[in-house]
Amino acid sequence: MDLEDFLIEKAKIFDRALNGNLTPREPKIFYEALRWIPISGGKRLRPIIAMLACEAVGGVPEKTIPLGISLEYMHNSTLIHDDIIDKDEWRRGLESTHRKFGIPLAILAGDALIGETFRMLSYMAPPELESATYKEIIRSIADAAKSFYEGEAMDIKFVERFDITIPEYMVMIQKKTGQLYLIAGRCGALIGKGTPKQVANLTEYGNLFGFMFQIKDDLLNILTDQSALGKQEVGSDIKSGKRTMMVVHALQNIDKKNKEIMMKIVGNEKATQNDVLNVIDIFRETGSIDFAQNKLEEFRNRSKELLDVLDDSDSKRYLSDLADYSVTRPY
Repeated sequence: MDLEDFLIEKAKIFDRALNGNLTPREPKIFYEALRWIPISGGKRLRPIIAMLACEAVGGVPEKTIPLGISLEYMHNSTLIHDDIIDKDEWRRGLESTHRKFGIPLAILAGDALIGETFRMLSYMAPPELESATYKEIIRSIADAAKSFYEGEAMDIKFVERFDITIPEYMVMIQKKTGQLYLIAGRCGALIGKGTPKQVANLTEYGNLFGFMFQIKDDLLNILTDQSALGKQEVGSDIKSGKRTMMVVHALQNIDKKNKEIMMKIVGNEKATQNDVLNVIDIFRETGSIDFAQNKLEEFRNRSKELLDVLDDSDSKRYLSDLADYSVTRPY
């Protein structure tokens, strides 16, 4: 089975589980808001990576399903809150939760999904898992939640600065995006009872996958027809002032004239599409797009090397294919 078919098949498992667990009840409007983003689709890569990590170390992949659902709840909670903060109006081709239901209900829905995260984790409590493993998973999820909010706070403050460094950017995306992928790799391996080396390597694999996913998202925002991403216009990250790897790299490597141009456009919600395209041209001229692409290749190579600690299997192959996919995916 090729990777695309495999991802579609595995995603269906979690689609069904999410739909079944988020049963509508009263108050009806609240549960409509709660379900809006989680059941709208998504790649379900976090739970799939957890399942593959478990199987790759010799474990039973089905044991990771509660973990996978909890990761999706946590992830979708952050999406709802992130859309409010960034004032994004579209998500997966649909109106964002706060646009559809209003900010108060969106905040409640995002908060409630955090509760659903830990409710789902309760199904893994001993004797389903060993006590030490269960405690580690609970602690990891809680740490991930805190880390996300730290990263979000950094992201908010970054908008006020034009002197962000690449290391600062990497810390921010590790906290915002990398954590849940890191947990998927780590906790999947723990559930599968991997060796300490296997757990460590799959933890770092997940971390690197998070880096790749975010950098690729940043690139897709400026290089891809946005209708394929469920959004409206090329370069919306530029207008919102988001500090992507390209913005950070370009600001560190351009002359005074182009820096002044960027400072007038980046973060200017009234900027025209031509203004945005001008900034994208600056990215090309400064090698910022190539820099980001090269980072993707570097992280892909490192992540695939980490898999050498695993015995050959279909799960190992899919993990390797996913590393390639994170670089080449079209949306």
